[in-house]
Amino acid sequence: MPDSPTGPGKKNLEQVGRVRTNHIGPVSLDSPQHQYLSFRLSKEWYALSVDKLVEILPLPRITRVPSVPDHVLGVMNLRGEVVSAIDLKRFFGLPRAAPHSDPTIVVVEQGEVRTGLLVDTIGDLMGVNPEELNEEPPLVGGARRSFFQGACRWGEVLVSIINLETLLQSEALFSLETE
Repeated sequence: MPDSPTGPGKKNLEQVGRVRTNHIGPVSLDSPQHQYLSFRLSKEWYALSVDKLVEILPLPRITRVPSVPDHVLGVMNLRGEVVSAIDLKRFFGLPRAAPHSDPTIVVVEQGEVRTGLLVDTIGDLMGVNPEELNEEPPLVGGARRSFFQGACRWGEVLVSIINLETLLQSEALFSLETE
């Protein structure tokens, strides 16, 4: 693992492609190591499994949709497909920092539904063995622990691993009701 996350990580899609075709990643098929894409929200680092990653985009034009929660930015056109865009910082209840110069959309797929997740900065790919993952992630704003698989040390920083399946299937994601 690198000493700490770096950015902007524009090489990540190529790396993810190689991970998926087994050109890099675990040394052997018996290795339990799993690959995650790291990214920053405010001052904290997070990661999600590359298995659900579709692509990484510079911030596209997003059309606001009325009567949706504040964390739902709206919808975007992804080569003819309408995709919801979610601001993870708002959803997790993190403080809103000054506008970032390099906001990025990470497009993920759960089932057959694609969703764009707004992040501040893309980091690097990180390989994590299950024994490195602490089951108790730090509290994140108002977010429920069920949205996280755990946390791990990555160099000098703590990275919270997002449970994308739980997050994207949560009623709270598109509900105007607060929990």
